Amino acid sequence: MITKHDHAESCNHHHHAGHHHHGIESHMHDDALVCSGKRDIIGDLETIKQNLVGEIEILTRWIEEMSGIIGHVKALVECDAPVTMISTTGVDITVKEMVGSTVQISIVAIVFNTNAQSLECRFAGLFDAL
Repeated sequence: MITKHDHAESCNHHHHAGHHHHGIESHMHDDALVCSGKRDIIGDLETIKQNLVGEIEILTRWIEEMSGIIGHVKALVECDAPVTMISTTGVDITVKEMVGSTVQISIVAIVFNTNAQSLECRFAGLFDAL
């Protein structure tokens, strides 16, 4: 069942019951909150990288505004480009370069003094914005 939740103002997307964001998890390590997420996005690699830099800046400001302390935030961008599609309907063979490709984004944040559910929501919003 997909529902909308409102435990944080910034978390305005849909999720499955039980407050779980697909591909995003968090846990405590000593006094630090470790939040990580991974998502595949289809699109232009350069556009996604530019958007990701902006979203990391927004995430950083949000953590600071919540009086959190950043240990580090890291993102890894992997791409399976170039992508070529070869297809046929039985008569001719078509070879086509695909403009958009699948980009795998992985993000890890180690922060202090931050709520896990709120940070997971920020991660989900960050991925949605890409």
